Amino acid sequence: MRGTCKLCLLEKDLQKSHLVPRSLYKKVRTSGQRNNDPLVLTAKSRRPSSHQLQDYLLCRDCEHLFNVNGENYVMRLALASGRLPLLDILDKITTPVQTNEWKSYSAADTPQIERDKLAYFALSVFWRASVHTWHNEDGSTVRIELGTRYNEEIRKYLLGQTLVPAHAHLKVNVCTDQVHQNMFFPPAANVKNKLRLFGFVACGIDFRFGIGKSVPGFLQRLSILKKPEQWITVYDCSKHQTWSLAPPAAD
Repeated sequence: MRGTCKLCLLEKDLQKSHLVPRSLYKKVRTSGQRNNDPLVLTAKSRRPSSHQLQDYLLCRDCEHLFNVNGENYVMRLALASGRLPLLDILDKITTPVQTNEWKSYSAADTPQIERDKLAYFALSVFWRASVHTWHNEDGSTVRIELGTRYNEEIRKYLLGQTLVPAHAHLKVNVCTDQVHQNMFFPPAANVKNKLRLFGFVACGIDFRFGIGKSVPGFLQRLSILKKPEQWITVYDCSKHQTWSLAPPAAD
């Protein structure tokens, strides 16, 4: 399909782009069952479906950019063969920053984890959810609103033209519970308030994002984008759902 690529803004042949990586759908397929399609959740139904959130959005060059700058790396850290590789890495490291319920790891303690690729991947997914409306099989839609200004700032960052936006903050959590390790859902807005706060889960890796001058202090302190510590936190995500997100599209 010929059209204008949302990222480079050039007229090119567009690819069938996914909102979240296609590999996530494979990761959550249930083996040994008659229907191993992912379980799709909407406000109206709960049923297995092979439907994927995809549309003509990006050119081949920009798809490749997303893959090499973050997606390929993060998908290797997400759930695979019943194991969560990112959690395995962190479990081998001792951190003094912990309680009975959670542990946090700084960049100094875990230099082998490429936080720039985690950040690039997460912002690319949030951006995709903001610049385009994605359609579920039942006709419902998936979209968040980052605002025109921040869409453009993130677009230039993703192209490598600028640094990460000054008012962007990203918290990365690694889930120890099997529920979140075996599920994913696309970006959704925090419905508790009107701040620009958003989240999505990718098979055991929980991304929480805020952008704007009124982002809560805790998200700024724990952001991997700005602070030198670049904390990554490990906990049971089923017990620490601090935000009320809009209904997910798939798990």
